[in-house]
Amino acid sequence: MQLTHYLLHHAPLPTAGGKQPQGRDIAFIVTEEGVAKPLRMDSARPDYASEDAPPPTIEKVLGMRDAAQVSRLRTAVCQAISDGRAQVVMWRRSGAGALLVVRPGATRDTAVVSLEPLEADTQQLDPKVLVDLFGLSPSEAEIAAALASDRSIGEIARQRTVGVETVRGQVKSLLRKMELNSQKQLVRIVTRVAAVLG
Repeated sequence: MQLTHYLLHHAPLPTAGGKQPQGRDIAFIVTEEGVAKPLRMDSARPDYASEDAPPPTIEKVLGMRDAAQVSRLRTAVCQAISDGRAQVVMWRRSGAGALLVVRPGATRDTAVVSLEPLEADTQQLDPKVLVDLFGLSPSEAEIAAALASDRSIGEIARQRTVGVETVRGQVKSLLRKMELNSQKQLVRIVTRVAAVLG
């Protein structure tokens, strides 16, 4: 499987030099020994690790201290490399949860480890993104974003000062345009878009 980079959307991670990354971090290429290097670096962060320091391990880069989590991650990396299967490891840090997605790397004897947040802030999602992505009307995009933010159809109708049946009709229309069968699918898709855009 050809793998492109995954954007990490999580709390800042410590780097080998103890500095905190700014903005978006990128997925890591990891060897069977656990040595990690960024798949792609932001131009503002060329000093990921000093040349004199030994290469950092993935658990050091992520700031993992729990031995059981480290073991699960290392096992997932080895399986991704040897079996060519994607693996997922649950990771909790300061109460925030994320999935560590481990996939076979594009080069032999490597895996790619990336973070996928369990929750995304859909309230920060600009509905214009949904207009562009799915061809929704601005009104439909606002309703889709509101549904993904756990608002009921009744709440959306009150806020928009329209009838509940009007909102239901718009929901049916936007589901049709997005080629989805349910509001549950809609929420999942919009949440994923919000996570990717971070």
